[in-house]
Amino acid sequence: MDTKLKNIKYSIVTKSVAVIIIWLCSLGIYGTITYLGNNQEFYTTKSYFETRSMNYEFQRLVYNAIELNVKLVSEDNINKSEKTEEEKSVDLTQFHIIKNRLKNTVNFKYYIVNIDTGKTYTNFHEDNPIKKLRNQTAFVHYTQLGRHDDNNYHRYLYSNDITKMLKGTNYEVYASVMEPLEEGDLFYEGFESYERMNTKYKYIILLFLALLIIIIICLIYLVVVCGSTSEKGSISLNLIDKIYVDVHTVFILFLIGISLLGVLGTINYYDLKYLVITIIMYNLSVFLVISYILSFARQYKNGYILKNTFIYNLLAKYKLYIKEYLNGKVLKVFTVFSLLVYGFINGILMAITISLIMDNYRYGYYMFMDVRVLISSIILLVFNLVYIYYITKPFMSLSRIMRGVEEISKGNLEYDLKDSEVSTVFSSFIHDIKKIQGGLKEAVDDAIRGERMKTELITNVSHDLKTPLTSIVNYVDLLKKENLSNKKAEGYVKVLEDKSARLKQLIEDLIEASKASSGNLEVQLEKVNLQELVMQACGEYEEKISKCNLDVRTNFCDETVNVKADGKYMWRIIENLLSNVIKYSMGNSRVYINITKDNGEGVIIIKNISAFPLDIEPEQLAERFVRGDKSRTTEGSGLGLSIAQSLTHLQGGFFKVEIDGDLFKVSVKIPLYNKD
Repeated sequence: MDTKLKNIKYSIVTKSVAVIIIWLCSLGIYGTITYLGNNQEFYTTKSYFETRSMNYEFQRLVYNAIELNVKLVSEDNINKSEKTEEEKSVDLTQFHIIKNRLKNTVNFKYYIVNIDTGKTYTNFHEDNPIKKLRNQTAFVHYTQLGRHDDNNYHRYLYSNDITKMLKGTNYEVYASVMEPLEEGDLFYEGFESYERMNTKYKYIILLFLALLIIIIICLIYLVVVCGSTSEKGSISLNLIDKIYVDVHTVFILFLIGISLLGVLGTINYYDLKYLVITIIMYNLSVFLVISYILSFARQYKNGYILKNTFIYNLLAKYKLYIKEYLNGKVLKVFTVFSLLVYGFINGILMAITISLIMDNYRYGYYMFMDVRVLISSIILLVFNLVYIYYITKPFMSLSRIMRGVEEISKGNLEYDLKDSEVSTVFSSFIHDIKKIQGGLKEAVDDAIRGERMKTELITNVSHDLKTPLTSIVNYVDLLKKENLSNKKAEGYVKVLEDKSARLKQLIEDLIEASKASSGNLEVQLEKVNLQELVMQACGEYEEKISKCNLDVRTNFCDETVNVKADGKYMWRIIENLLSNVIKYSMGNSRVYINITKDNGEGVIIIKNISAFPLDIEPEQLAERFVRGDKSRTTEGSGLGLSIAQSLTHLQGGFFKVEIDGDLFKVSVKIPLYNKD
């Protein structure tokens, strides 16, 4: 049974019933508030004679009595006036209306006397009428100078009109509502209604408090059970709980304010359309307030309230922004934020200045004669100048950083980026650039050191090999001069001669490649005719080309291609390329040699079909000791293309190897010779 009650307690049906009860009670509260608002004078005054309705009716009758007896007087008086017929007709109508109204009053008494003539107008025929009128709770006394009684119960609703009507006359007016009130006019009916309300409003207040207590009890229940489906169940958050608590609170307070204004607006204002809109707004506010309270409770149970406030998140982001700003990592955020602040402050200062100028213009002053305008304009100008100075300072630093990066990219690794010349915003950026600069410098130094060591090693080893190799070559020559009767020995000598010659050529190529790659060669640039150089090289290699059954096809442009190069190095480049073609081209194939001009450069392109599969990257073929013949059965050393590439770069040219299947293509570009 206990478990069943707990299930009912946390069921969605019970929660829904509680919400409906709150809604119905809130409608009852709306009704009581409206009722009390429409009848507020019955419980905000101590007696009937303090009510606005009684005061209004009393003052109106006083005004009517004066108008009837002082202004209109009689029908003859109206007819004898110099007014138009239409105006006379209006006055006659007003005369009869007032006369009937005063005739139907029972409790209103007045006494009007002309001090000069002693003539009186009254509906109160008693001895010493003025004294009796003064003794009443509701009493007024008027002359042409205004009101003279000390009765604070009654507001001066008609005082100005009455004084204006009595102006220029010698009349004194005394009026009262006689007590006790007798049945027969509006005063008596109002008094009876007031007495009834005095008893009724107390019960309405009790009803209001009872409905409020029921709402509070239901809200407490909903707060206790919200977010869970059982006593020990976890609290689950809804989509509405993702709204910032403080933003949600401001919205609900705004909505409550609008609803209260709507409710107060319905008091004494009987417009059906306005009433319907107000009731809809009120009901919507009730459900949204319930939703807000339950959302607040769920977040409180989860300890989520503080973290789900806009201010908390703003401060957290601001803290992160400050941290990132100090590290120089938020230039974009800093710029946007500063622009927003600048626009806001500048807008306020501009609005103040314009407002002051418009005030001066409105009153006919010269705009800068006002000290306030001058001070405001100076403040606006100074603020803009200061902002421009501080906002441009980081960008001036950025230009220095860009200049430094440009110098570093050109290879000036010694360029000094001074921290003192750079804004704090870029301090971390400068530190990172300096780390990159240091890393590049260290890497370049290591690369140069390694390249120098390799070059020195190759040079030294090559020289060390060259001495014994010279001896071997000399002894081979001596053996050839001996009369060897043994045929096998002659064959061995022949092999020694070939291999030693090849080894000698390899060592010479190695030394040359080392010198070319290190840049330790002296270059004498001069005018070189590429067509003549290529034709001469083809002529010298004609025998070897024919022996390999190669068909060399040359294609030269119509113009003479003169390049600015070192003749002997250009000869070595072409010689190495032709040697490469002879060694690695497929027999009975064609070789194409093209010479053209392209963007201020002379271009040599050599294409041939490889005898071996070229399953290697083009860039690797230009490296030292790399050969297209992986079996290494050919005569090549693997240095020809490397030497050609180094010599090309040494002369300021461009060297590129391309492979398309078995098609091998080499492009050499050298700057054209210019007489200027």
